[in-house]
Amino acid sequence: MLDLVLAIVHHLLVFGLAIMLAMELAYLRADPVPIARLSRLDAGYGAVAALIVVIGVCRVIWGAKGWVAYQANPFFWAKIATFVVIGLLSIAPTIQFVRWSRALRADPGFRPPPTEVSRAALWVRIEVLLLLPLVAFAAAMARY
Repeated sequence: MLDLVLAIVHHLLVFGLAIMLAMELAYLRADPVPIARLSRLDAGYGAVAALIVVIGVCRVIWGAKGWVAYQANPFFWAKIATFVVIGLLSIAPTIQFVRWSRALRADPGFRPPPTEVSRAALWVRIEVLLLLPLVAFAAAMARY
């Protein structure tokens, strides 16, 4: 039963992460960009990503398959690598959102320059695209 609960929570968190990325893209298309909301959403995105790691580790340790099933699975490692890349790519927009939040606190009329908004949106779009191989690796991993 623990394995089922961990799998359900893990999947719900991953779906939540995808939704949060879609929301970030929507906020980056808004005029003006809702900086405060975007910053809170991005903080939540980081928290959900951390929870995915925690639950994933729990699945590896206490799940039905156990570590032995994962350690030799190339799709598991590809999925982990893709998740790490997504996490690293998320740093650039997060830094930008923090800068915008600071600028907004200093000047309530602050609006981020369109070039910065476009750059942040590009990073988030790349993160979204990398969810495709991540899901493919997860499906392949389960069948290896």
